[in-house]
Parts: sequence; C-alpha cells; structure tokens
Amino acid sequence: MAGAVPVSIEVIILGLFSGLRPGTSTVAVLALLKSREPARGLLFFTVAGFVFTWSIGVLVVFGFHGADRAIGGSTLASVLDIVLGAAAIVLAASLHRGWVKPAVRHSPSAPSTGRAARLTARLRNPAAGLAAATGALTHIPGIVYLLALNAIATPNPPVVHAGLEVALYNTLWFLVPLVSLVLVIARPRAALESVEAATAWVRRHEHAVLVVGLLVVGGYVVVKGTASLLT
Repeated sequence: MAGAVPVSIEVIILGLFSGLRPGTSTVAVLALLKSREPARGLLFFTVAGFVFTWSIGVLVVFGFHGADRAIGGSTLASVLDIVLGAAAIVLAASLHRGWVKPAVRHSPSAPSTGRAARLTARLRNPAAGLAAATGALTHIPGIVYLLALNAIATPNPPVVHAGLEVALYNTLWFLVPLVSLVLVIARPRAALESVEAATAWVRRHEHAVLVVGLLVVGGYVVVKGTASLLT
C-alpha cells in the first residue's frame, strides 16, 4: 500500500499541470460559457471528453503492463520515462525558441484569431454532438498523459485501482470544464466572469507555464527512469 502513494502524488501533479495549463480546451470552455445553453454544452463536452480519455487511458495502462511483463522487470517503464521525458524537454525548448506556437493567445482580452476564432465561432450555439466531439478532440492524449499512464502502470495495479487512478488524473485534467459546469448551475450570471478571472493569470503567462512545467516534468522523469535502469 505504501508503494502506491508516490504514484498517486505523481498522477496528481501531472493531472493538475494538464488541467491548469492553457490550451485549446480553455478556449472551448469559454466559448461554451458564452453560448445560449452553456450548461448543456459543457455537460456534453465534459462527459464525452472524460469517457473518451478514460477509456484510452485504461487501455494504454494495460497495454504498458502487458508489454512490460513480456520484456520482464520494469525496463519498459524506465525507458518510456526517459523517452517521454526527453520529448517533453525538447517540446519545452521548441516553445521557448518559438519553433512551436501555443494554441492560446497571450491576452484574455485580445480578440481570438486563427484556430481559436474558428473554434469559438463553431461553439456559439453548438449541437450536442459538436460539444461532445469538441470535448474529446481538445483532450487528445499527449506526452504528459502518457507519463501519468506509465506511472499508473508501473506497479502493476489491479484493474479497479488502475481505473480509479486514471479517473483521478482525468478529473484533474477536466478541472476547468468541471468547475465551469458547477458555476453555470450554481451561479449562471457570474460563471463566465469567474472562469475568465480564474484563468486570466495562467493565460497571460502561458509561455512560462508551459516551458517551465514541461522542463520540470521532463527532467524529473528522465532522472527517475535513468535511476531505475541503473539500480
């Protein structure tokens, strides 16, 4: 039981980073808050996205476990940590150098442009299917999610435990839409203003948040994976 605690902490940290970092999902949530039926749109967005990512997560966890058992020991988990951690560091460097551009604009008050503008326009009065599809498409698993799934799979957890760990990560990943949905139901008139105010600082500092966050996460798992291989 004690061995599961560090994994849970790692999953929580990675989940919070995924949930609070700026991204296309934040743009979608703010657009849905401005629609005619924000609660309905956010409900479909959140439920469909959560089910989609949770299903993929559980499949990947047991795929990692099966591959690791075939190889023997924890070699695969350590190699994945090193490879994915290195990829996170490369992505951080690319963002810092300007080779990769974030999807979210720096100023919350600035007009939307490009992909953000198109997404906002489509979600002004979305059908249930569009809101649901957007919830899934704005949460395509990336490097951070794979790192969390690798951490969950490493101790070879029981099915129920693995499912709960994946659900924990996804709950944190969907923190902004979940909180927005609660606010729309409890305080409909103040929901948009509250969410915009809560996310304003992160959106203004998105470059630093992404670069530093990816460097820290990438560096940590590279060191962890390397240490595991050497011991």
